[in-house]
Amino acid sequence: MIIYKCRFTGDEVCSDAFKLLPVTDENGDEVPGLMQVESAKVNKNSGANVDIGCGGAFGESGGEEAVDETVELVNNIVDETFGFNLTTCPMGKKDLKEYLGDYCKNLRTKLKDDPNVPGPDVKAFTQAAPKFCKYLLSQYSELDFFTSVSMDPDGAMAFAIYGEKVDPNFMYIKAGLLEEKC
Repeated sequence: MIIYKCRFTGDEVCSDAFKLLPVTDENGDEVPGLMQVESAKVNKNSGANVDIGCGGAFGESGGEEAVDETVELVNNIVDETFGFNLTTCPMGKKDLKEYLGDYCKNLRTKLKDDPNVPGPDVKAFTQAAPKFCKYLLSQYSELDFFTSVSMDPDGAMAFAIYGEKVDPNFMYIKAGLLEEKC
């Protein structure tokens, strides 16, 4: 398994235990420099996925099933027990633009100073940054913002986007994460 950690804080923010997906724009083109994972609601007591009570609406056979209203549901990315203890962070569009500018500038410097990051990777990040920043800004009204457990404003953020699903996908700036094999 791979754990993804913030390059600035060392906080764990994601894992490949969740389904990794490319980020695509409205034309279906992949947005370079971003990655995303699917999230789901889980039972707070057991961590098990929960049937949300839609019966056969998603292809299962059988009729409507009763939903246990006493079960506390949590998001498996955000929750401190089953996820990465992410904290929601209110942010205006101007704040997002400022964060992305500062973060990308600091990240480029960090990448250049890291002897384990080859020059072509720094160049790839530099070329991808304007594209993913433009994409994130264009999706602003659809996003929720999350910080890692240390709540460091200079650290990586998770960008939750719901689309047409009940549970969001969480997007991350790839170059801002370190991979650690467990």
